[in-house]
Amino acid sequence: MRLTSLNLLLTFLSVLAWAPDLRAQGSFTLSGQIYDANTHEALPGAALLIKGTSTGVNSDNRGSFSIEVKSGKIKISCEFVGYDSVDTTLTISANTTLNFMLRQNSQQLQEVRIRGNAEIHKEIATQNLTILQGADLDRTRGLSLGESLKSITGVTTFQTGPSISKPIIHGMYSNRILILNNGVRLEAQQWGSEHAPEIDPFIANKLEVIKGAAGIRYGSDAIGGVILVEPKELPNNPGMNGEVNIIGMTNSRLGAFSSMVQGAFDKKLKGLSYRLQGTYKVAGNTSTPNYLLENTGLREKDFSAALNYHHKNYGLDLYYSIFDTKLGIFTGAEVGSGNDLQQRIQEPRPLTPSYFSYHIDRPYQTVSHNTLKLKSFYNFDNGSKIQLQYADQTNTRSEYDFTPLNGRQTPELYLQIKSQTLDINYSHKQLGDFSGSFGLNGLTQGNVRKYEYLIPNFRNYGGGAYFIEKYSHKNLLLEAGLRYDYRWLRAYMLNDNTALIETPTTHYQASSSTLGALYNFTTQLKLGANFSSAFRVPTVNELYSNGVHQSLVSFEKGDPNLKTERANNVNVNLTYATSRVLIDLQGYYNNISNFIFSNPSNQITRTPRGQALVFNYTQANVFFKGIDLGITFKPADSIDINSKTSLIYAWNKTIHDYLIYTPANRFQNSVSYHLGSFAGLKNILISAEDIFVGKQTHVPAGQDYAPAPGGYNLVNTHLGFRISLRNNFADIDLSVNNLTNKTYRDYLDRFRYFTDEPGRNFALRLRLPFRI
Repeated sequence: MRLTSLNLLLTFLSVLAWAPDLRAQGSFTLSGQIYDANTHEALPGAALLIKGTSTGVNSDNRGSFSIEVKSGKIKISCEFVGYDSVDTTLTISANTTLNFMLRQNSQQLQEVRIRGNAEIHKEIATQNLTILQGADLDRTRGLSLGESLKSITGVTTFQTGPSISKPIIHGMYSNRILILNNGVRLEAQQWGSEHAPEIDPFIANKLEVIKGAAGIRYGSDAIGGVILVEPKELPNNPGMNGEVNIIGMTNSRLGAFSSMVQGAFDKKLKGLSYRLQGTYKVAGNTSTPNYLLENTGLREKDFSAALNYHHKNYGLDLYYSIFDTKLGIFTGAEVGSGNDLQQRIQEPRPLTPSYFSYHIDRPYQTVSHNTLKLKSFYNFDNGSKIQLQYADQTNTRSEYDFTPLNGRQTPELYLQIKSQTLDINYSHKQLGDFSGSFGLNGLTQGNVRKYEYLIPNFRNYGGGAYFIEKYSHKNLLLEAGLRYDYRWLRAYMLNDNTALIETPTTHYQASSSTLGALYNFTTQLKLGANFSSAFRVPTVNELYSNGVHQSLVSFEKGDPNLKTERANNVNVNLTYATSRVLIDLQGYYNNISNFIFSNPSNQITRTPRGQALVFNYTQANVFFKGIDLGITFKPADSIDINSKTSLIYAWNKTIHDYLIYTPANRFQNSVSYHLGSFAGLKNILISAEDIFVGKQTHVPAGQDYAPAPGGYNLVNTHLGFRISLRNNFADIDLSVNNLTNKTYRDYLDRFRYFTDEPGRNFALRLRLPFRI
């Protein structure tokens, strides 16, 4: 399949070499905008074609188009990948305005869509943006945010056992990946590899991933990429609607229930809309192909509420969410000595009981995250827009180890971080071919710890200012941006020798910049390139950690002399899209000076609760380079063939060796067949998928506690259909992951030293929309 993907790419690139150029001609101007008929979002990059001619144009980053046409009768076709095309006939005798509303196709080319440009307020237009939505997103319901994103090329996860995962983009994770939940920058204890994002994926109508340094718009730290969790737009029309999702899985016997209701008012309350959403999830011990993993269950309870008021040129949004979870930590990860560790690694199965239970005992962690957002905007008559957003977040984490001999029931580690952010963005009116925005960001943050020491109490302040300007003319888009950030961090540490509180204080200031271009050779072929320079300051755990991290059975040591990371990132993206073929090819090179990482020391230290693996925070000059290739081929209306390839190479220039904990090469191929309707079932879809993850052979010599495990191959299958229920319908999805019950270990799972990955898993998903 890998050779097939390469052959397909070479074949289509050779065809493109003689693709005709599109030239506009005529004496009148046809202009307008192109929208999604359901969400009313602009569709950048949609194609408008004059039938019978070679004339055409693409919509810009606001969904707008303008084209010169001849007078008389003309036939027009408006097309966008994943949407039904719209054809119409016009008689042109003067300058004409015409808007198009496109509807999503029930047999889309693919739900993971690549857009070369997008709305200004969301991201840099010349960077790669991948969207997971629709049926592909629905098939991930019940999984964590990290697991939901693994179907996107270049994205994988760093895991701690079967229930904790966090996303990796192009080899980078934790504080290098910025996550925005409903427009709010997630501020939590994201430094630990077992600190998963505190977000309920059920709130998302789509997940957007920006791959590459995106610090200009979103602030420092986003040197690896940005993940945007986007809910549906609140409804405009009076009435009430919603949906219910029910999920059951055989492995861990997971059950999840999520419901949402939303609506809009009329008459005196016209312009006011609302949404309420809640999720409950429970799971027990996970099963590998050969045994069950003790104490790996989870409990999760989530709630969110949104209230929105829009009136002519202004509006106000209010959003509140609660995320609350309890996660069991596999008991077989405790080690008594260095010899014990080696024995655990060599054992074919853990030395722990193998039975099923929903009970969660020590060790475990509890995490709660509360978010409050208040956002307002005003649209000026000249086309300018100003937005103001305030957010307040409280993240509380408690980690419980095995019950000590004195019977104490309090957690070993307690951390609570409170954050307030303020964002102001002003988008100026269109000035000819120029558009752009500028803004300010502010952050204040404080952390309180209790019980045992891992990191100190601290205060953190930050602020930034930026501007982004775009020039769009015909088929060319140019953009540039500049940003300045300042960070202030003060820790409050107890000196064990003097019993005095010390307050080391650090100041950081740096600039970020971006420069990019996007050119549409034809309505099908686009080439984009972007250079971004961004930075990341050391976090408090990297500077001052000095204690046991219960969830990882590790002893972590920080370095107060760490310097600021600087990333210089180059991305080149080629996209070719027709009604039958979609090719997205991205190449990237990210050079990072003073890259900070947790390095295994190959030492074990004794703690009051036993032995722990020692990890030291250190720095090195490194680079990441790789290729993401996605190909979708539709040989017939009912068949989709997908191939996704992610190749990555990372090098530690400081030690002249490979960089530890780099994702292995990944190849994902699938075939989907749309059966249509049969025996009362509608939209029947059958698919099979093969995932091959190679062995990571590019590992530094002698740095890890165990050699990298071998590669593995997984087979997944899926059946989805819709059934009619009087005036309603229900979507049903049946899937099997790891169909062959393959035994394997993943290089990026911190518990790979002790246990295998989960085995076969049957999943049933039911989605029932309703309207009142």
